[in-house]
Amino acid sequence: MSQSLSPPIEKDSFIEIAPLYDSLMNSVPYRDWVVYLKQLLSRSRARPRTILDLACGTGTVSQLMAGEGMKVIGVDISEGMILEARRKAAMEGLNIDYRVQDAGELDLPGSRFDLCISLFDSLNYITDPKHLQKAFYRVYSHLNRNGLFIFDINTEYALKNRFFDQDNLNSDDELKYDWASEYDSNTKICAVKMKFWHRDADGTEKVFGETHWQYAYSSEEIIEMLTDAGFENIEVFQAYSMRPATRTADRLFFVCSKKL
Repeated sequence: MSQSLSPPIEKDSFIEIAPLYDSLMNSVPYRDWVVYLKQLLSRSRARPRTILDLACGTGTVSQLMAGEGMKVIGVDISEGMILEARRKAAMEGLNIDYRVQDAGELDLPGSRFDLCISLFDSLNYITDPKHLQKAFYRVYSHLNRNGLFIFDINTEYALKNRFFDQDNLNSDDELKYDWASEYDSNTKICAVKMKFWHRDADGTEKVFGETHWQYAYSSEEIIEMLTDAGFENIEVFQAYSMRPATRTADRLFFVCSKKL
């Protein structure tokens, strides 16, 4: 590779795709993710009533949790995604407080939570390890005693082996896409170049592109950061299971708790 990959200083990767994000994710089994989340909570004997959804996107998981009677606050760095989340909550009559905030600058005065979640490899988008460390400190400060922090990341194995590369160009979907990734083992940065074609109801087609950047954190790095932030009882699972991670795991889930 002639030049190392380095993400631009840009806080919001989800720009033009924000209002179309739910169409893009329509095959994601959100309810199955929530079922797995509940299994992790049950394993920790936790029954949270207040939840912080960090990097909540368009709020689909926030809505599922709020629909079960939990008090939820969702934050995301993307204003476009938060606008969609607010619109969806209003349509469903759900009282969810959504804020535009950077995870590393998280500041919710007077709010403390039994649980913080961050799903769908959102933390990989924090490409500066120092900023991720700040985010862990901010999460810790917003948790109640015995509060849990549960999140997932894409592994280096997934990013290095181009698991992002995909397209649906042969489908009849109104939103078509073609993604190609490039991984730099020196910087541990993965750039995903995304091209989209969207057909409106009147047949008009819009073509646009975005580049998303992810950092390949190792489980050892994450554990060290969490420990430094004050978390304990740190466990790492291969995604959607209670098994330890293997060398070829593409996604890991972390579960940890705030010290007493």
